[in-house]
Amino acid sequence: MDRARLVFGWLLIALILLLARAATAQQTYDPAVTPATASAPAGLSPAPADLPPVTPPEPAQLVRFARRAVQVGDLAQQEIALNLDMASRYVQSGQIANESRNVIRREQRRRVEVTAVADERIEAATISFDHSRKQSPENPDPNALAAQPIEGKSYFAQRRQKTMLVTDASGAIPPLEEYELVADVAQNLAKPNPLAPLLLERPIAVGQKILVPREAATAVLGLRDQVGTIKRFELTLTRVEPTPVVANAAAGQSTSEVAVFAARIETLPNETTPMEFTLAGTLAVEVDSCRTVAAHFQGPVQMSTTERTRGGIFQFSAAGDLSVSIRSHYSRVEPKPAGARFPLGFSR
Repeated sequence: MDRARLVFGWLLIALILLLARAATAQQTYDPAVTPATASAPAGLSPAPADLPPVTPPEPAQLVRFARRAVQVGDLAQQEIALNLDMASRYVQSGQIANESRNVIRREQRRRVEVTAVADERIEAATISFDHSRKQSPENPDPNALAAQPIEGKSYFAQRRQKTMLVTDASGAIPPLEEYELVADVAQNLAKPNPLAPLLLERPIAVGQKILVPREAATAVLGLRDQVGTIKRFELTLTRVEPTPVVANAAAGQSTSEVAVFAARIETLPNETTPMEFTLAGTLAVEVDSCRTVAAHFQGPVQMSTTERTRGGIFQFSAAGDLSVSIRSHYSRVEPKPAGARFPLGFSR
């Protein structure tokens, strides 16, 4: 099996999980139910008078999520960090043919500004990459965190039916490597937020566990067949906290409470991929908009395959740890004049 394909497959999983999002609800505490109280049976002395009275439990805090329509001038600033440390082994006819350890790291800081909206969907946006570095076995120096060709550049994305067309600052189609890197971000702008309808369905109680149906989990996480079958995706609302103090809040921009979920994702191999992983972490979502503000996942990843050829039986196995972290900060900027939103050759 081509090791390059495997490495890129691992990286694909990690990048997809950067888009990890959340879902809906089950049990709640009913405050209308009167708690049971104790009394002495007939013929027995009553309980001493100095025992404290029975205190009913506090009702669980309910969180009601709200929806916010996307607007021209919305700005998302995101910081992404990914680390995959994988040890692999090739065995040929019972003998170890090769052992290796590969590390994939990715760091990125990017800004996405919405420049056009239609029917509550993003029609066009500017995507700027202030920092974009990657360490990979495919790099000339596999131990270096090398700059990617999109670092320090801005691009434009505009909807074309169900996809997003990407151009550079001059309106030209960028080189293939740049185009693919930017398209990974741009294509998600073309999709509706799958988190919103799940959270808006009903109030969610703090402490409540949510088991996300497989079909919904696939849409929420953006998982494809190439990264396995979802076995279980569960979320538990652990707390609600205020938005961290930021400069924009001080400038008078509105802030939202943040709902923090404990999350666990498990996948199994399928006919398309031998990959399986179990990731645990946290997911933080704005209560008044359903936008994800932070996601942190970590856990083991493993895979194994066997190939029978004329040259013998080849077995490949790999195991390691994956960690993914993404933070998003949302604000507003003054929309640009309509004629200044698109470069030459990219007008509507």
